[in-house]
Amino acid sequence: MLLSDLLDAKSILHESRILSKEQVYRLLVDKICHHRRLPICGEGLVSLILERDAESSTAYPTGISIPHIRMEGFRDTVVGMAFLQNPLDYEGTKVHLVCLVITDRSSSNIYLNLVAALLRLSKDIGIMREFGRIAGWLCRGSAFTQAGDSDQKEVTIADIMVSEPITISSEAKLTELESILCSRNISFIPVVDSNNRYLGEVNILRLLKVGVPDFLMMLDNVSFLRSYEPLEKLFEQEDLLTVGEIMSRDEDFLSPDTSIPEAVFEMIQHHKRFYSVVDSSHKLVGVVTASDIFRKVIKA
Repeated sequence: MLLSDLLDAKSILHESRILSKEQVYRLLVDKICHHRRLPICGEGLVSLILERDAESSTAYPTGISIPHIRMEGFRDTVVGMAFLQNPLDYEGTKVHLVCLVITDRSSSNIYLNLVAALLRLSKDIGIMREFGRIAGWLCRGSAFTQAGDSDQKEVTIADIMVSEPITISSEAKLTELESILCSRNISFIPVVDSNNRYLGEVNILRLLKVGVPDFLMMLDNVSFLRSYEPLEKLFEQEDLLTVGEIMSRDEDFLSPDTSIPEAVFEMIQHHKRFYSVVDSSHKLVGVVTASDIFRKVIKA
């Protein structure tokens, strides 16, 4: 099955107006429901889509949003597309293409394959511009056919990872590390050299460990401590120590083509909620977290 098999020209929008997310969803619902019989349509369906969006964002860094509704009593899969000249703002992500997917509750595999294919296509600027220019071309499947059986290819880490992650140099002082962790509200940072080669990672626990004397780590219980005195070592060392002196250099990483199940297995097996993504030339290309998988795959 090709993506073109699931797409109807009558469910494609090209909008130059400045619209809200709710307005775009309503236009797509109207388009789809005008030509297809669904168990729920109109405002009821729009409300379901908005409720799903409130749970977690459906936007991806490539400028595409893929809201998805699994509907009881609907034995099919339909896709509606809205190409937007004026992008929507999904919590900081500018979205020019909204792809609404409606399936039955047993079609998780179809949905994940659709997401994989759409994300790969969204990375091809040339194809996306052509999509936006000629709606009829989509229905004939020219661009989708170029993707071959791409909707049979599984979603990989490359499809959902943060592709421009925050990084830090091994030569940076701990004060800089503290500032980034605090201001960005993150708990780990990949460490790279000047050529973006992956060196390892540093996390908040390694930073806090600087303030814990070695002798305390030998005790079974430190409940007798009632002051911050042991942590004062961190305050004393933060201007002296570098990231390279506390980072982990032997951390495992994932490759961009790692499958979602494999990534979940690695996270559970190694008790890690985040991984750096490194390509074959050992360059850092992204980061992925357990939250990314939960929000973009499980709750998608």
